[in-house]
Amino acid sequence: MTQPPHRRADAAPTAANRLREHLPEQGRSRRLLGSLAQRTRAGSSGLVLSLMATALVSTAFGVGALGQSDEVSDGAAWLWNAATNEALRINGNNAEIDLVASLPEAEGARVQVEQNDDHLLLIDPETGKVTSVDLNELGFSGRLELGSGDHGVVLGKETAVVIDRAGGEIRAVDPATLQATGNSLTLEGPLVGGAFDDSDTLWVGAPSQGHTVGIQVTEGEAAITQTVAVASPGADIGVTVFDDGALAVDRGGSRVVAMREGDDPVMVTMPAPMADSAMPARTRGEMAAVTKTEDDEIVTLLHPYGAAETTLFPVEQPGSGVAVPFAGRVYVPFDDEGIVRSYAPDGRELDSLTLPDAEGPLELEAREGSLFVNAPDTGSAAVVDETGRATLVDTAEAPPGPGEIRGETPAVQPENGAPVPDSPPVGNPDPGGDPGNQNEGSPGGSEGGPGNETTNDPGTQDPEPGQSTGPPGAPTPVTAQAGDGSVELTWPEAYSPDAPVQSYEITWEGGGTTVGGSELHTEITGLANGTAYRFRVRAINEYGTGPAAQSPQVIPDREAPGAPGSVLAEASGNESATVSWEGADNAVDYLVSSNAQGGASAPSNRTTSSTSLVVTGLEPGATYTFTVTSRGAGGVTGESATSSSVTMPEIEVGAPDSVTHSVSSGSVSVSWTAVENAEQYRITPHGDGAANGMAETTVAAENTSHSFTRSQGRCFSFTVRALGPGGIEGEGAARSTPACEREFL
Repeated sequence: MTQPPHRRADAAPTAANRLREHLPEQGRSRRLLGSLAQRTRAGSSGLVLSLMATALVSTAFGVGALGQSDEVSDGAAWLWNAATNEALRINGNNAEIDLVASLPEAEGARVQVEQNDDHLLLIDPETGKVTSVDLNELGFSGRLELGSGDHGVVLGKETAVVIDRAGGEIRAVDPATLQATGNSLTLEGPLVGGAFDDSDTLWVGAPSQGHTVGIQVTEGEAAITQTVAVASPGADIGVTVFDDGALAVDRGGSRVVAMREGDDPVMVTMPAPMADSAMPARTRGEMAAVTKTEDDEIVTLLHPYGAAETTLFPVEQPGSGVAVPFAGRVYVPFDDEGIVRSYAPDGRELDSLTLPDAEGPLELEAREGSLFVNAPDTGSAAVVDETGRATLVDTAEAPPGPGEIRGETPAVQPENGAPVPDSPPVGNPDPGGDPGNQNEGSPGGSEGGPGNETTNDPGTQDPEPGQSTGPPGAPTPVTAQAGDGSVELTWPEAYSPDAPVQSYEITWEGGGTTVGGSELHTEITGLANGTAYRFRVRAINEYGTGPAAQSPQVIPDREAPGAPGSVLAEASGNESATVSWEGADNAVDYLVSSNAQGGASAPSNRTTSSTSLVVTGLEPGATYTFTVTSRGAGGVTGESATSSSVTMPEIEVGAPDSVTHSVSSGSVSVSWTAVENAEQYRITPHGDGAANGMAETTVAAENTSHSFTRSQGRCFSFTVRALGPGGIEGEGAARSTPACEREFL
């Protein structure tokens, strides 16, 4: 079950901090290192890099690039820590942190994490902002503003998709830049679930149709590969995705349907009704677990394509969360207690794991051969292996930096029998390090990690306790427009609440430059035509250098495309506008930039290969123009054209509270509740009955009902959306319950 967005005003004491209080001292150098680590972790920004054997390689940008990303990623998972605004990569083999990605602008939000071996996506569900980290280059590579609404962003092995669950739209995006790679696929919304299986098939549920749909992304576009009927239209369904295929639950009955590419679906009758049931979005292994949340019961399903063994068992303790199966066991979180209990498939309780000082929701995810348990609000975490052995993660322990070593520290038994973490690392400053190079930029905000953080001169006093002294965030995204022997770079202002940005450092292979802290663009000249370049931009304040934001690869060239024509922009909602234009000769894609007036915020630049784009993340009441620039192969920039200004509406228009319909022999009547500030209502028919002569209709605001003439077809449903001044769509729509004249078989 999705937890509501939450922002923390204060960071609660963490379990790792409590354990740290008991650890023996390791000498003055260790105490200094620990102090420095605490200071930098409190307000740091970026990827703090752990150098482990041959896994990482020094680059021209400072220590920072992964040499063998697949090997490093194996067995690891990223967890979010809202107390420090960081994503921590946890090594599943030893429960230690080896990479840290800091996102200070999250400000205590429960950021959602999507990950694969090459990319990390950090999703703030409250603001709709998505940030991408390229784990091969170790740079912040993309940003997307989705705005308000029920959106999902999901990573597969090779691709990513953005799901507008309410609108039913699925859009493939580049996982590095988060820019659209093709046209959108539209299903009948709302949609439920959404995850990739190991074959890179995306599975989503479409309750209005009673279907579960398999989707694959080919050449940048999402396309349906399989549609499975799992319930009657309008049924309440849930979906979990297996390693191969998916499982759909009909909450209105007691059956589930297993499906996978290339096989017929298999229907299984469960030992209890599935009302109020919930499943994790992703299920690993041969067993599924369905949690009956209202009854505190769990149903397990083993081998749905084989013997299909089912078991129903009660959870003896109240307050259980959604069960997650892993390695032949069922793990159940109890948020109020900070405990995860494990059960055999037959319901026999095996053991329990206590996270010290855990508060708020517990998140469980099985991946890379381990079960990762996380309390994001307080930074408590643990790793469970396939035998059921749990190891506590010291989430306050900074990763080692260059020159540091891992030593042995006597383990300390925490209170209440909680799991003992692996021995924390012992670090020693590198005696041979060159202090003159320690401020050279790196993705971690300084070279390597806590042993080499940027500091003031030796005479500077440590900051007062609780004082935040962090370097800036990454100025993501960096836009690169190539020309004849040159590239023009633009970037947004870096997040830097602790001190003003003093300068921006721009580096590329073979060069570098610096501009003032008030500059958000620069032109790099003297480049070789036909040569590929990638640029990295870091912000610097008095406390240090922030992480690198990187541009896409571009290739300067003399040949440029023509100009787009007739750029039109119109508001399509309080926070979005549709921009369209005529195509340009020899253009491969287009860069769309938003220009706000009067100090309003503007969303990041977007690229698209089509000739229209919906720009989201705009401010209600603000005025914008939109500039469209054509781009050729390699990002070579052509001419630009700008739209007339458009002012976003300030009047909020909601959705009807309810929509109903009734069927008679010759007509179908639709009724809905009135919406404040609505000037019109748009009624959209659905179902096979609507396919025979029923067209989408708009009626005036004084109407709260409408009748359609009925012809052939037995199934009907209707969506009603309120329209504000100028036809602006309201926020959301309501739909009548789909119904057929005879029962679905």
